Amino acid sequence: MTLLTLVAVVAFLNLGNWQLRRAAEKQALLDLQTRRWQQPPLALDGEETLAQLGRYRHVQVTGVWDGRRQFLLDGRIYQGRAGYEVLTPLVLASGRIVLVNRGWVPAAADRRTLPDVSLDDHAVTVPGRVDAFPRAGMDLPGMRRLSPGWPSVVQVLEPEAAAARLGRPVADFQLKLDPEAEEGYVRAWKLTHLRPERSRGYALQWFSFAAIAVGLWLWHGWKRARRRT
Repeated sequence: MTLLTLVAVVAFLNLGNWQLRRAAEKQALLDLQTRRWQQPPLALDGEETLAQLGRYRHVQVTGVWDGRRQFLLDGRIYQGRAGYEVLTPLVLASGRIVLVNRGWVPAAADRRTLPDVSLDDHAVTVPGRVDAFPRAGMDLPGMRRLSPGWPSVVQVLEPEAAAARLGRPVADFQLKLDPEAEEGYVRAWKLTHLRPERSRGYALQWFSFAAIAVGLWLWHGWKRARRRT
């Protein structure tokens, strides 16, 4: 009984501490986003990398929309509804491309019917936040396969694949269009899915289980002691 209790308490404490670390990581990410969103926008020349800029850096970049060749990120959920995120190439003066995420659009009931995300080619200065391209929770076959034609549908878009399809170099980050900017769709960029308080609640549960295990061990020990007397 003592050995089992010790194993259980150690396991519960480790799980509780792991949830506290998760809460701290989530809070740090939220704080980082808030700090960087408050910074004045940095004008890009198109040669920067994600490592140089950092996630959530507020920037602006000037180029020309390539509205004929856009990507639709499939499997994007907003308020419980399936849809796509629209990534539109912005061609810079250097010839390099920055993919601008113009936001979420709903999917049709017939998935063969793609949303109309047409956009005229014209020069524009785009304000937005730097971010990494979305990654898949599970890496399944076909997730990186680009559909033929335009807009091209894909679940996981890699800058190398986009560059090969567009025939131009592509920045290793996406630019999430500011919510106030024109020519966009639904843009709920805040990290609402990160909830440090939830992880803290889970930690409290695991610590409670550890306390209960110790309490039961003490109670059974007290009962055994009474029987001996």
